Amino acid sequence: MTRACSIAAQTNNKNASKGEIVSEPYRLENWQSGVAVACHAERVRMLFVLSRTSVFATLAALTLIAYWLWPGSARGTLLVWLGLMACNAAALTWMQHRFHRQQPRLEEAPRWERLFALKTAVAGLLWGAALWLLTPQSGEFPRLFLVLTLCTVCLGATAVLAPSRLAYYFFMAPTAVSAAVLLLGRPDGIAIAGWSVLIYIAVLVGIHDALHRNLVATLRRRFESEALAAEHNVIFDSAAEAIGLVRPNYLVKCNRQWCALFGVEMQDALGKPAWTTWPSYDEWRGFAQECMHPISQGKSYSAIVRQRRASGELFWAEISGMAVDPSNLDLGVVWMGTDISERLRTESALKASEQRFRDLISLSTDWYWEVDRDFRFTHISGAAIDNSGYRKEQVLGLRRWEIPFVRGVTEAQWQAHRATLESHLPFRDFVYQIAKPDGELRWFSVSGNPAYDEQGDFAGYHGVGTDITERVTAAEQFRHLAHHDVLTGLPNRRLLADRVEQSLALAKRSGHLVALLLLDLDDFKIINDTEGHSTGDAVLVVIAQRLRTLVRQIDTVARLGGDEFVILLQEMAHPQDATRVAEKAIESVREPVEVGGRQYLLGVSVGIAHFPEHAANMEGLMRKADIAMYEAKQAGGSAYRFSGGSAPAAPEGARVPGQRGDAKPTR
Repeated sequence: MTRACSIAAQTNNKNASKGEIVSEPYRLENWQSGVAVACHAERVRMLFVLSRTSVFATLAALTLIAYWLWPGSARGTLLVWLGLMACNAAALTWMQHRFHRQQPRLEEAPRWERLFALKTAVAGLLWGAALWLLTPQSGEFPRLFLVLTLCTVCLGATAVLAPSRLAYYFFMAPTAVSAAVLLLGRPDGIAIAGWSVLIYIAVLVGIHDALHRNLVATLRRRFESEALAAEHNVIFDSAAEAIGLVRPNYLVKCNRQWCALFGVEMQDALGKPAWTTWPSYDEWRGFAQECMHPISQGKSYSAIVRQRRASGELFWAEISGMAVDPSNLDLGVVWMGTDISERLRTESALKASEQRFRDLISLSTDWYWEVDRDFRFTHISGAAIDNSGYRKEQVLGLRRWEIPFVRGVTEAQWQAHRATLESHLPFRDFVYQIAKPDGELRWFSVSGNPAYDEQGDFAGYHGVGTDITERVTAAEQFRHLAHHDVLTGLPNRRLLADRVEQSLALAKRSGHLVALLLLDLDDFKIINDTEGHSTGDAVLVVIAQRLRTLVRQIDTVARLGGDEFVILLQEMAHPQDATRVAEKAIESVREPVEVGGRQYLLGVSVGIAHFPEHAANMEGLMRKADIAMYEAKQAGGSAYRFSGGSAPAAPEGARVPGQRGDAKPTR
């Protein structure tokens, strides 16, 4: 029976241990099935344990019955009945011995329950037969004694057989039938006894049902808790990161990855001071003072630090910690960490390689060219022209502006370039595109100097060209990153500020309204803390995609950071337009977000501020919207609030929800 507490957790992690993703319905079905099997097995075990007392109680009852009924009953019948009852008690003793000796598996519990029920059926038949086999023909006291004894036996069976409905009904059914026989053609006194026994049995059946249901519910809660704890232990030990509980400055619990990271055995790791994994006590002391403030405020603290293995080897680790209870740090701090030494070396090598690449690009001359005094190409050589997909013959004899696959230069730029050439002046970094035959566009930068013949007359130009496509692409990416959020691709605060200023300037001239909606996801921190930042990032990407679909082309959806988003609505005809967008945002966020085969339910609190009613600039609108958003979150979340606490009047027929806090969704 010791395996009962872990059967559900084993079922849950059977496929997970192979690296497979188990769907939630499959996990739940198997988990509940495991708990039910363990609960049934435990009830059967309790049945055999409780039945030990019934053997002694049966022998005591048989002794009393023999004493009180011997003078007034048929002695032969009494002796036969007593012998059968003794054999039944012996059979129960033998079954108990076999059960405890074999220690049957969980799946064998139903078979043992059926065997026990058959034994109790025999006992119930014998006790019921006593009513009409052993009832004395005269004397009220012996009759009363027999009825009271049978009632006492039924009461004891109600308690002893509480773990099993099957065994209890197998015992009570023969007894009830025998009591009913007393109602047929018997003296009034015996008939009354029969009715009393039947009524008493009916009451006991109700009591047994209540006891059984309470027992099953208690056992189920127990095994669910044990199975969940076992599953958590499996997850804890199979985590890829090292996890340890430090309380207050000593390691009291850790997983196997912690031991592997620091090169120690579990028994040697537990109880060690926290500073033993640091290069020196002073480094640990400085770190402890630095992290104490955020941890005592309930925040997560992360850092990249040097650690020391048991062998003395130093390595770099990325660690993060959070207090079990910030108000009572004596309960400990949970620390998670991983070795990032190899990652740091790789990043360092990559940075050095990128620097060398940039240096080579800036210094390289991918191709060399010459033109005559009429600016027609006379010579071209180099890898860049060889990789362009064109033959040299397609370029020789043409001027640069006559080449058909040259792109990206305006007429004004060509005129300025020709003026430079006609003035016989050197030029630097004249940029244009070449469209390759496969449609790919490559950026080139060319520089040239005028050439003169031996007499000093102008003979043309010669120079070099460099493929700068990667540089241009990188510059475009840098420009994009400077104005957009790296994770979601949404505009960031800088780009948002620029668009707000433009929209406010336009609104002042046109008289249109502008609204700024500040959105903050409800309980998003739970996902980061329980599922990890990678899952949280994936959820944010989905939410950002949904918010994009809610607005027009002229509107803006931006991410400020964390789980905060902003929607800028331009050229609104009525303030109620912002209400409709807020409603759509709340409904859109409520839709389940599926990441990694699991679904997450979120809510969002929205604060709304209008221009010019609430503020005249971005800082004012953001401040007012932030206050309104905080009021929506205080109201329960999944709601919106306007700056000042009042919503604009809705057009006739419009529905105005959001003036209350909706219930927070749960994961």
